[in-house]
Amino acid sequence: MNNLEKKDGDTRHPEGKPGEPEWHLIEGLREYGIFLLDADGVVLSWNAGAEVITGYPPAEVVGRPVSVLWKSVEEGELVGVLEQARTMGSARREGWLMRRGGEEYHADETFSVISPEADGGEGAFVVVLRDETERWREAEALRLSRVTFAGILEIASEAVVSVNESQRITFFNHGAEAMFGYAPDEVLGEPLAMLIPAAVRDAHGQRVRDFGDSGVTARHMGDRGEITGMRKSGESFPAEASISSLVVGDTRVYTAVMRDVSERRRIEDAVKANSLELARSNAELEQFAYVASHDLQEPLRMVASYTRLLARRYEGRLDADADEFIGYAVDGVNRMQELINDLLAYSRAGSRRREPADVPMDEVLARALKDLGPAIEEAGATVASSPLPVVWGDAGQLAQLLRNLIANAIKFRGKKAPCVEISARRDGDDWVFSVSDNGIGIAPEFSERIFVIFQRLHSRAEYPGTGIGLSICRKIVERHGGRIWVASEPGEGARFCFSLPVDRERGS
Repeated sequence: MNNLEKKDGDTRHPEGKPGEPEWHLIEGLREYGIFLLDADGVVLSWNAGAEVITGYPPAEVVGRPVSVLWKSVEEGELVGVLEQARTMGSARREGWLMRRGGEEYHADETFSVISPEADGGEGAFVVVLRDETERWREAEALRLSRVTFAGILEIASEAVVSVNESQRITFFNHGAEAMFGYAPDEVLGEPLAMLIPAAVRDAHGQRVRDFGDSGVTARHMGDRGEITGMRKSGESFPAEASISSLVVGDTRVYTAVMRDVSERRRIEDAVKANSLELARSNAELEQFAYVASHDLQEPLRMVASYTRLLARRYEGRLDADADEFIGYAVDGVNRMQELINDLLAYSRAGSRRREPADVPMDEVLARALKDLGPAIEEAGATVASSPLPVVWGDAGQLAQLLRNLIANAIKFRGKKAPCVEISARRDGDDWVFSVSDNGIGIAPEFSERIFVIFQRLHSRAEYPGTGIGLSICRKIVERHGGRIWVASEPGEGARFCFSLPVDRERGS
């Protein structure tokens, strides 16, 4: 039978629609496609929602088999769905269909049997059609994202371990396998305690429970974000861990992401040990330098006294060779005393003699100029400065720094009277100080060499000194967290610059 026969009392329209006013309520729905099929699957009615979803107007489908809508579906599937609905009272189908214009959409269709007595017991069907394309795509995207995320977790280098509220392991990725040495099938379903050393198991389990009770969804766990793990071999190791909590249904799941920090801890311990050893070595070296200089000074003073006495008493009374030899001895003793004093100053420049404090550099400069007063007067030098800032450091060492740079400018002067200018400017996080002069200058290729201890560019006959002054300057600046450099050309004077941090933490 291709249509339902009209019987006495039947409220349907001749074309197969139910009577008024019920059909008008259905016909006007646009969110759902609702239509009737006879026992053979021929369309009897077609509401506005069906037209919106499929693109077919009523004239193109009413009176035709519903398979016109199922162009991409095998005929046997339609027969099976109708048979299931006839047997069970209803049937549901989800899958892809094709709109009138050829566009595919994901449909959800429910087939329900109605009026089985109306056509000899075979039954007709009411079909409710929904366009689930958007929902299906969102669900598929979510599924793919979950699969992708699970895949990422599985191959992540960090260990990812999940446990349930009973603290039994439910997830164990490749990173965890590499870290702990267990295969997943050895740990899944087992207590988390098997991955924790016995000495800290109880405390660790309590931290997990406390975390669950706290209501926090994610945080670092353990002291400073570290826990202690145990490999399959029984070896304990430190791990940096973060833990998150997620409720799935009625079950709470805890997931920990861990990173083995054994190597980092080893390096930190080694650095700490080396730092302590270096500090001890520096202290011993400073003590040695002080003792050595003190012990050397005594015999040197004696030698110096007697050689000077010989020079005063016997100068001109012996031959010219004797006078020359005595002069050599006196000069050698003086140079040795100067060298010892400079070495002692260099050894002390690496460690502060005072606690750091706010240091007004204007006052430091005044102190340095006072110490250099005789040398400035003798050379006829002028020293000018702009206002200088307050810095954080050791006032004594900073005074020595300025004193050495100004003395250097006076010593390496040309034919003109020395002229020294001192200034400072803010450059980001640093104060940059400049000490400029009009002296003989330095060739650019020597701009680094002059800061190395004992490195000299001139003979002692030309310019006296031990070659330690600028190396002391660099040591002081670096000890304060800055750096020192020079810009110069031969005959054009020199501009020595050094930086000091504005931030106390960097300069302490």
